[in-house]
Amino acid sequence: MTSRTDLEREILETLADSGPLYVVDLAADIDEHPLTVDDACDRLLDERDIRSIGCRRYEITGAGCARLAEEKRVTSNSDVRSRREGWT
Repeated sequence: MTSRTDLEREILETLADSGPLYVVDLAADIDEHPLTVDDACDRLLDERDIRSIGCRRYEITGAGCARLAEEKRVTSNSDVRSRREGWT
């Protein structure tokens, strides 16, 4: 099961890569149920990371692009060591 944050990131990444999409197409692209994607899109709309362009079709906003960039920066700069790195 995908976490809410992971699902929202997947939606943003897909919209950034593919451009505007309808919820059903977005759900098919990320292999999630359309109602689950619709709920996530409502949250992303509230956060202004995406915008509706009519008939349950969405596109990413500048804020959404910034969120993606920030999440990628944080993830790539994380101080997580692999299991082997901890061995002496």
